[in-house]
Amino acid sequence: MQVEYKNIDPKLVVNEIRNGRSLESVQKLFGIKFKSEVQDLYLRGLMELGEIPQVDFNKQNSPRFVPSAPDRPVIRRREKPVSKPTMLIKTANFRTIGQSGSITLNKALLIEQLGFEVGDSFEIYREEDRVVLKKTANPH
Repeated sequence: MQVEYKNIDPKLVVNEIRNGRSLESVQKLFGIKFKSEVQDLYLRGLMELGEIPQVDFNKQNSPRFVPSAPDRPVIRRREKPVSKPTMLIKTANFRTIGQSGSITLNKALLIEQLGFEVGDSFEIYREEDRVVLKKTANPH
């Protein structure tokens, strides 16, 4: 059974959710009766945008839909390093993520306490609950 939602473009629902609106606020914005209808519009919008495979919900001869694998490369999480760091330096300085989402790493911490030099380049990644600054060759 194909349901129409008062001429609401499903792609608009996707854009609203991507812009940070909750399902409930999208429901109120478009005057949709049930949250499940918002979810249905969201899925339809993703299908129209080509981000998920098209699904035919009206198939009568197939009790289960098994989507074919998309022709995309498989993305794997970074493998955990085999060896532990050879040197672990702990400082008494703690940092907090600020209102804008930034963390201050100043000269006193990086150069004077952790021993880095001006002009050093870093790779930044996450290992479990740690954020790692790994010194790399200068990219220039």
